[in-house]
Amino acid sequence: MKSLFKLVLVLGLFNGLYSCQNDSGTTITEDRPYDEVYLEDIAEIEDFLDTHYVTVDADYNTTFTQIPDGGTQTPISDMPELEFKEVDLHDITYKVYYLNLREGSGENITRVDSSYVSYKGFSFAKTTVDEVDTYTQTVFDSKQSPVWLSLDEVIRGWTEIIPRFKTGTFSAMADGSISFDNFGAGVIFIPSGLAYFSSGTLTIPSYSPLIFNFKLHNLRRRDHDRDGILSMYEYGPDFDADAIDTDGDERPDYIDVDDDGDGVLTTVERSFTYLDGSETKTGYYPYNGALIDDPSTPYDDTKGIPSCSDDYTTPTRLRRHLDPSCRN
Repeated sequence: MKSLFKLVLVLGLFNGLYSCQNDSGTTITEDRPYDEVYLEDIAEIEDFLDTHYVTVDADYNTTFTQIPDGGTQTPISDMPELEFKEVDLHDITYKVYYLNLREGSGENITRVDSSYVSYKGFSFAKTTVDEVDTYTQTVFDSKQSPVWLSLDEVIRGWTEIIPRFKTGTFSAMADGSISFDNFGAGVIFIPSGLAYFSSGTLTIPSYSPLIFNFKLHNLRRRDHDRDGILSMYEYGPDFDADAIDTDGDERPDYIDVDDDGDGVLTTVERSFTYLDGSETKTGYYPYNGALIDDPSTPYDDTKGIPSCSDDYTTPTRLRRHLDPSCRN
């Protein structure tokens, strides 16, 4: 069984392998070019979409069946639910197809959040006998009970597509279990360059495009650098672009404890002092202030992290933790 998580190479191994002979005479095989593999992958994926139809049950589980000769079933490629996203990576513009079976009714998730998902992943392979093509589908991983997956730590195909869906609702049952409803549900068809590429297992061949049926039940906002500002705010407004790196130190703001590189920690720059009776205490401005002030607190809850000129509310203000000329 293969995890969705990215494969981490052991320190000291080559990230890109090349053909050579080591001292023991073992041949190391060079990875195939990404563009060459992608052309094969996208052809296989589109052929699968043209030759299969999907059955969706009441809980949004899917079954893919090859259309027989003369069959009248609607191929996946003709379904209005089929969409795609273009992803630029490896000097290639990948096309990632996905079925939007249900968008979901809850919150939008971002690529730096944790997702609470159930899923089934499988590979597929085509064989041709007497000019008749037959597809074999192999399930390599399945989580019918939801699990937490951080979207910046999984294969790239998930990182790109899951944020196009929303969470749902949930309620506690009498037996102590949780029932989920109105969740986002879909299917992703992922080229190998956005999955495991040359890394193969007994159930996932090298350079294999993959299919995942998924359900997005819930989310958890993350604060990667623990500076009190959610990573979704520090990443930047465009989640299809690279994360913002304010000080240019090659550490994006959401994993940088000093975002503007001025030598003052972000947590310090968002702090303030206030009097609670006769006692002086330290508080921390949120990224955005509350809509309504809480009268039970001895400070103004509507104030977010201010600019150097003490602007606490303008959405486009340059907050002081991003301004190296500003000192707390």
